[in-house]
Amino acid sequence: MNYFVLLHLDTDYQKEKIMKISIVIPVYNKEAYVRQCLTQALSQDYDDYEVIAVDDGSKDSSGAICDEMASLYPRLRVIHKENGGVTAARHRGVEEAQGQYIMFCDSDDALLPHALRHTIEAMEANNADEVIAPYQNQFGIVKDAGCRGLIAPTDVIKDYLALHNNFPPIWGILFRRDIILDGCLDISREIYLGEDILFHIRYLTKVSRVYYISQSCYVYSEGITSYPRINLDYESRYDQLMQSALQPVWTTIEPFFRLRQVKVYEKFIDDSQFDVYAQYYHTLKGKLSHHISFTDRLAFALPPRIAYYLIHGYKWWLQTKEQ
Repeated sequence: MNYFVLLHLDTDYQKEKIMKISIVIPVYNKEAYVRQCLTQALSQDYDDYEVIAVDDGSKDSSGAICDEMASLYPRLRVIHKENGGVTAARHRGVEEAQGQYIMFCDSDDALLPHALRHTIEAMEANNADEVIAPYQNQFGIVKDAGCRGLIAPTDVIKDYLALHNNFPPIWGILFRRDIILDGCLDISREIYLGEDILFHIRYLTKVSRVYYISQSCYVYSEGITSYPRINLDYESRYDQLMQSALQPVWTTIEPFFRLRQVKVYEKFIDDSQFDVYAQYYHTLKGKLSHHISFTDRLAFALPPRIAYYLIHGYKWWLQTKEQ
């Protein structure tokens, strides 16, 4: 959709001042991508929404690009703030939002044109607290959790804890604003990896109706953001916050939390960080239940340097199988 059509649509929006959904886009040093991201967000085949771009103290021209586009499209609002991290930027955007519902989008990704229409129709038709859609990467490969219809929130949490690769942390998901504001985004800036998962788990412990649809709604750009090497101090702190977030459903979820810990332990070992067992993960001994596969329990029971060959070999076999 070209800019002239978008400008015409935004003129109609300015007259009506209707508000149902707010798209919140945190922006930090993404000048190469943010214009396309905003253009896609402004190209929805649904009228009752706004777009909020939160410039988190960008040092490049990202903020200026947002301002330029906001001068053309009244549907777009721009907030400039000091750098505080992506969670703080999302929080600020939700606080400023006028919509009853929230959809997040990262500034190097894009929403598909029907994202709002499909998710709000499912939300209202099923009286849901959240609607989750499949997403796709920039090459058109669809990532689908495989669920449809109403799913228990605890089952969604189990998917998170199992570290399923096809599960969207917050991409293409429609949330209720009032529930988000109930402490879901109160996360310290020290959490810079997995902060979206922590937010979503907090949200899921507060709701009862989660609905999955079949239509892809989001394009995730793989390989653009680089991540630091996994760090034990960080992971142990993250475990504490995750366990705290899970307390409302802890009785049901604890075995799956332990499964996640084992999976992360295996990542450490595959990265040749053998000392993590003695420093931290030995505390899992005696806490592993039948929910954890024999292979995972064996990998945990073996000495770390021997477990490496099992873990690394199994990872290689999976990659070969997928080719």
